[in-house]
Amino acid sequence: MTWSDYLPAWPLQISPALWLALTLVVAVLLGEALVRHLRLPRIVGYIGIGAVLGPGGLGLIPQLPLDEWRLVVDLALGILLFELGSKVNLRWLKANPWLAGTSLLEAITTFGAVFSVLVWVDVTSTAAAVVATIAIATSPAIIVRTVTESRAQGQVTDRLLLMTALNTIYAVIFHKLAVAVMHGQTGTSFVHTIFPPLYLLGGSALLAWLFGITFERIHHHLGQHEETFSFILFGMIAFATIMASTLRLSPILVLLAAGLITRYQRKHTRTFPPHFGSAGAVLVVMMFIANGLAADLRGLQDGFLLVLLLIVVRIIAKLSAVLPLATHSGIGWRQAISLGIALVPMSSVALLLTLDTAIDFPEFAFGLGMVLMSWIVILELAGPILVQIALRRAGETPEKKT
Repeated sequence: MTWSDYLPAWPLQISPALWLALTLVVAVLLGEALVRHLRLPRIVGYIGIGAVLGPGGLGLIPQLPLDEWRLVVDLALGILLFELGSKVNLRWLKANPWLAGTSLLEAITTFGAVFSVLVWVDVTSTAAAVVATIAIATSPAIIVRTVTESRAQGQVTDRLLLMTALNTIYAVIFHKLAVAVMHGQTGTSFVHTIFPPLYLLGGSALLAWLFGITFERIHHHLGQHEETFSFILFGMIAFATIMASTLRLSPILVLLAAGLITRYQRKHTRTFPPHFGSAGAVLVVMMFIANGLAADLRGLQDGFLLVLLLIVVRIIAKLSAVLPLATHSGIGWRQAISLGIALVPMSSVALLLTLDTAIDFPEFAFGLGMVLMSWIVILELAGPILVQIALRRAGETPEKKT
């Protein structure tokens, strides 16, 4: 027997998984410190520590293969999307059509403003349309997590959840259509240009409907056993997410639509444990860390002014669209300003749509994709703080109600 038979080899070969585990601990501790001492959202710590320790920062955690961290993001995002959908009552749009008008105007204004800026700086119209569709999306992950953490309730919170869900749907659908046009311009046949978005949208809707039916039947038998039901629901969400990816459908649309369908079938909202228990909560934290690890600010080197301009234009677009219809939809100007500011965050949905586009069009990854990634990083760090400030100013967090 030799020393090497029972002693570790030197220098030590440390697995990236060890760094990830340590990052999880540090991220949670940093998040708690931000809450206690600065009253900032925990998410900022989760994303920030990933950005600092990841390839774009100190490089302590190497670049993770896309398929490894993508599954974590898809699962955690699926949990948050279903949670979002289960909180949103689409019947509200019937009772108050001005809400639907506000949502559509906000999406159209955001798209038009971003598209115009990009065309103005000589970006092709098709590529500009792809980026503009991504810009429509308000981060469901940041919104759900911040609302849950701040325990916000009220008119602004409810409208924020509703418009975030609708923005996500708009962004995914129109992004797929814009990408289909890009494929058409590269010489792809008409059939193969049109069929992919139709398959994706139709298949995602069908899978969401099947999820809703199964959900209702299981709930009918296990509705009184909350813990067991939460475990099963978590497993269903994981199954639907993986199945959607396997079938090349949209996990984003499937889980969000499933949540909306199950909520629509009920007269009253159903309360679930936040993120469906501790396992879901850990996944959510890991998702934000993964977002930080994917942070790429190289787009600021050559496109700082463009990124800054796009951020400002997008904020103005969302505010200017919400304000004109505020009184018609039943809220005051102060509430409308808070709502407009709270719609600003971008995160996982925008990140995944950007990566999907970059996979199909490598030239996009090294051009507009870099600008878009920098834009997303800034707004996923600043976004939670803006949402927290907006909800506090609207008087819908506990410290403002007491």
